[in-house]
Amino acid sequence: MNRCIRFFLALLACGGALKLSAQGTAFDYQGQLNAAGAPANGVYDLRFALYDAVTNGSRATVWLTNSAVPVTNGLFSTTLNFGGIFAGTNYWLDIAVRSAVETNFTALLPRQPILPAPYAMFATAASNVNGTVSATQLTGTLPSAQISGTYSGPVNFNNAGNNFSGAFTGVGAALTGLNASELAAGTVADARLTPNVALLNHDQTFTGVNIFTNRGNSFTGNFFGNGNVGWIPVSGTSTQAMPNAGYILLNAGLTTLTLPATASLLPGDVVRVAGAGGGGWLVAENAGQSIMGNLRSYGNSFLQAGNAGGDWRRLASSAAGARMYAAGNFGGGIYYSADAGHTWFSTGISGSGWSSVACSADGNKVFAAPSGGGIQSSTNGGVTWVNFSLSENWKVIACSADGGKVIAGASSGALALTSGNSPANGNWTAVACSSTGTNLAAAISSTVYTSTNGGVTWRSSHLPGSCSALAAAANGLRLAATYAGGIATSTDFGLNWTTNNPGNSTAWSCLAASSDCTRLVAGVNNGRLYASANFGGSWTSLSATNQYWSGAAMSADGTKFAAAVNTVGGVTGGIYFSSANAQPDTVSTNSTIGGSQGSAVELLYTGNGRFMPVSSTGALWAN
Repeated sequence: MNRCIRFFLALLACGGALKLSAQGTAFDYQGQLNAAGAPANGVYDLRFALYDAVTNGSRATVWLTNSAVPVTNGLFSTTLNFGGIFAGTNYWLDIAVRSAVETNFTALLPRQPILPAPYAMFATAASNVNGTVSATQLTGTLPSAQISGTYSGPVNFNNAGNNFSGAFTGVGAALTGLNASELAAGTVADARLTPNVALLNHDQTFTGVNIFTNRGNSFTGNFFGNGNVGWIPVSGTSTQAMPNAGYILLNAGLTTLTLPATASLLPGDVVRVAGAGGGGWLVAENAGQSIMGNLRSYGNSFLQAGNAGGDWRRLASSAAGARMYAAGNFGGGIYYSADAGHTWFSTGISGSGWSSVACSADGNKVFAAPSGGGIQSSTNGGVTWVNFSLSENWKVIACSADGGKVIAGASSGALALTSGNSPANGNWTAVACSSTGTNLAAAISSTVYTSTNGGVTWRSSHLPGSCSALAAAANGLRLAATYAGGIATSTDFGLNWTTNNPGNSTAWSCLAASSDCTRLVAGVNNGRLYASANFGGSWTSLSATNQYWSGAAMSADGTKFAAAVNTVGGVTGGIYFSSANAQPDTVSTNSTIGGSQGSAVELLYTGNGRFMPVSSTGALWAN
């Protein structure tokens, strides 16, 4: 189909008297289309593009296709918008056309030049503009879309009424007068906050006065300060305390807690100690410190004669300490006391040569070992007796808390056991038994044999000298021994030993212990009687003159004990008793207090290096 087109006015949108501020980039294009030499009628698709030359050249725009343009008697009108491309460069309009039944466009040649309309050459609203428009010549408000973009030079907004809404990015180092209450997001660096501002997940110290008035406040964890004390578990055997803190001592061995230095304390500060472990605990003071309080002490007690005369050997005590038994090497036989050693009476068995005695925790079952003959036993507190073993030169004997298990040693041969096996043959000088009879100990000279399975298997260790007495804790963890040259303690039932010699003696002869072995009493043959309230950590002399101490027995809590003396060289022996008395309102001058498992104390610092207990449970000991 042959077509031709006649072109009318082309840049109407840019002409006329339009104001500069309202001028757009679209313009109306009108033309005349002929088909087969006659004016066309119907609907046609028209395609337009701008080129930089009348023939060939480069296309400067995308194709604009206006579909279904109505043509009447050959005339049509359509709107074109190539954007802001018209900036002084000459362009030619390339036009193509197709009917509704055609697929391809047919180009209409030649290309038509784009010419300005007469009024577009000199707009009335810009009649005084010649060349570049100065910003001072502009009036009105520029649309926000016209001031977007990047400004490389400095821009100053100095009007106090300026308002900024949106997101700001960039460096804000020079900002001044910023109101912190306007901050809605982000994190302020810790360095910008004062020391008294609480920080998240950060250790800090508040120096100001902080008051929390909301009753709904909740605190999780340990709080320390002025009587409000959190608890710190201690698994080792020593720790340095800090003011206003509590310590749960968990070790099976004796644990020492050293008080805070005086320079770090203020009156009203507290230190709490709780003995959760089986080893008990000891509070150690610094130089110039002391503890005032009503504390138990062997040092404040007095030995009193409960039975004058007699050649006494070993003693035994019930758990409560009221019922006690004594073995003598004279015609009186086995004696008993029902008042913690104050007065003594003969049991239903007499004769001389009794070397040792043992009893159950309730004091009803008694075992008496003679230096020649069979061991005798009683189930009614010594009223009646029956033979328990073969005849031997028995030296030492011990039994379990229920009296169901017995261990005995003679001057030669094997141990006598209700169950288990003897580890060796020899001259047995000491035996001991835990409350259940599971843990056993026995000594030949300086060798100590121990068993933790009722005598099925044994192990051995050695002391620096010949062992004369053994004492086992009820739980089978601690073991104490006297030997020629000192006193030894063990927290692993004889595997390892710690030695001490408080009296510088080579003739330690007897030993008694509380059920946890924290309190000990030990005597010297022709020497003094000594006591410790901290498992041998320190010792106090209880007697004023030398005597031939041969035996000792103690209640389970360590508050009552008795000690026996031999008759030697014409010096008459006897039995002495004592109860650990309290120290009313006196100051501890030997720098230690202690307690057993299950005991606890809160020490209040009152100033001048002095502490005092303000609450406690269990017995507290000064030593």
